[in-house]
Amino acid sequence: MATRVPSIGKTHKKILLLVLAVVLVVDILSFSYYRILDRFELVTLDFRYSLRLAFLQKINPDIVIIEIGEDTLQGLGRWPLPRDYHASLIDVLNEAGSRMVMFDILFCEPSGWDAVLADSIKKAGNVYLSFAYTLDEKRNNGVMEAVDMEAPLLEDLKNAATGAGFINKMIDADGKVRSAPPFVRYKGGIYPSVSLKMACDYLGTAFDPTVIKKTVPIDERGAVLINFAGRWVDTFKHYSYLDILAAYQEISEGKPPRMDLRVLKDKVCFVGLTATGTQDIGPVPVESAYPMIGIHANLFNMFTNRVYLRRFGREGNLAVLILLAVVLLFFIRRVRPYLAFLISMGFVVLLFISAILLFVFCGLWIDIVCPSLILFGAYLAITIKRYITEIKVREKIQRELMVAASIQQCFLPAELPSVVGLDIAVSMKTAKEVGGDLYDFLKLDDERTGIMIGDVSGKGVPASLFMSRVETLFRVYSKSSNLPSEVLSKLNNEVASDERSGLFTTLIYAIFDSKKKELLFSDAGHLPLLIVHGQEARTISFEEGMAVGIMEGTKFIDKTVKLPVGSIAVLYTDGVSEARDVKSNEFGIERLTQAVKDSRLFSAQEIVDRILKELKAFQGRALQHDDITVAVLKSY
Repeated sequence: MATRVPSIGKTHKKILLLVLAVVLVVDILSFSYYRILDRFELVTLDFRYSLRLAFLQKINPDIVIIEIGEDTLQGLGRWPLPRDYHASLIDVLNEAGSRMVMFDILFCEPSGWDAVLADSIKKAGNVYLSFAYTLDEKRNNGVMEAVDMEAPLLEDLKNAATGAGFINKMIDADGKVRSAPPFVRYKGGIYPSVSLKMACDYLGTAFDPTVIKKTVPIDERGAVLINFAGRWVDTFKHYSYLDILAAYQEISEGKPPRMDLRVLKDKVCFVGLTATGTQDIGPVPVESAYPMIGIHANLFNMFTNRVYLRRFGREGNLAVLILLAVVLLFFIRRVRPYLAFLISMGFVVLLFISAILLFVFCGLWIDIVCPSLILFGAYLAITIKRYITEIKVREKIQRELMVAASIQQCFLPAELPSVVGLDIAVSMKTAKEVGGDLYDFLKLDDERTGIMIGDVSGKGVPASLFMSRVETLFRVYSKSSNLPSEVLSKLNNEVASDERSGLFTTLIYAIFDSKKKELLFSDAGHLPLLIVHGQEARTISFEEGMAVGIMEGTKFIDKTVKLPVGSIAVLYTDGVSEARDVKSNEFGIERLTQAVKDSRLFSAQEIVDRILKELKAFQGRALQHDDITVAVLKSY
């Protein structure tokens, strides 16, 4: 047997689609790896920060903030304050027994009070000063690179200080401060931030970058996430720069001091500008206006308590994303679309809740935005694929239904017979491509013509197949008897004896005699026959007669009705009488009768057209729910 080999064109098409799929997946995953959506991710991070503050954070009780606020500037003068004030503050703090003093003030320009300040700094032996680098955030290899000294510390003050360090911080794309480098490389050496230098001295450990990198979660930029202990007013103890100096002055003058300076004993004092509207206030995750001196206090708190925040690595986030996407696709490919949507949203919610809990309780930052979008994208991709596949299947079914419809038409009369003394017209409109209504016209002899109309239970393909069988058998048995009741009896016995579909059909069969101008008919559970003559109308129905195909042995009877010239007989299915408007009202036999009366002077075809027009106007925007078949016989 020969083996069928796929054509080269199809093989190339499959390879091309595979390559495109791989490229698309790689591009999508690159959004996660290269953190393209980080600006949106930061919004979710701030939300996690705010939730984390709802739980008790570990705060070093030795930390105090000494604020140079509005009261200080009003009491001592404009900023920058003369440096003799700073010297006085250091003296007061030294006498009060403070453990450490840090100035978030850049002393890069000389002044006339530098010697006095240096003397106080040296005498205290616990003062830490600040300077600033110009950083190149792109050059790091795990350690941020300083390319220049932006605000160098005056040499005399540097020599007098116990320690000095930089105060640079990282500003994200949205202008907020969330991280800072713990140390940087400058001219071949590695130097700590002032907060880290103070923390090392506080803990009695040497500054060793190698050891610190093993314990402190430093990201690929060479920075650490700042673990904010709380909002500004709720975190650490705050004292006014002015109040401390004034209290010391009041004690010297023997007056009751405005504050007890003993609260500063053994404290680590962070001195900085906090006045509203100054450049040392900016946005952070927990507040939109936060004094930058708080950054260094929070860093010191984080280093001394060893409670860190860390971001999950690129590879880790990518692995989580791929795992979630694979599991999600495994589930949603096997369920209905609405359930697939619920599962997809469940995965996103689970990711969101897990990310929040991990950050709040473990300090671990995992990405939310990119994975959520990609998971939702995976759901959309599967849904679109399903939709396209379903469209193709429906198109195939539609083509098959069109073929079935054309085949079904073959079972119906190709043209209406020419009958002396009788004008005949018929119309059939199926609710779907194929239907279950049927009709037939048979020329039995020169004087007699058979007319049949029926309605199969159900709709669509099953009904159309059943209709085809009934139509075929009807043509066979209609030639074997002159009585409609006998034809229906034989037809019923044949259909009922081998019916496994559960379907049946109502049916009315009439024989018109052109010479006698009468209609002999029998009814198998069908709708009443409508007879209209002039302004008079009546319906003829049978109490006897069961639908064809339900039970063998059913008996049928015949009736005769005269059709003098001008009389009209209407045969129809329930798609006419039970047609509904948008309010579910039925068209009914009364409206059908009135439509026939209004057009009784016209031809049979014009009467059919009038019925259909009235029916359409009645239905309005309502959908057709059943097959509509109507036949009109007009005697002349």
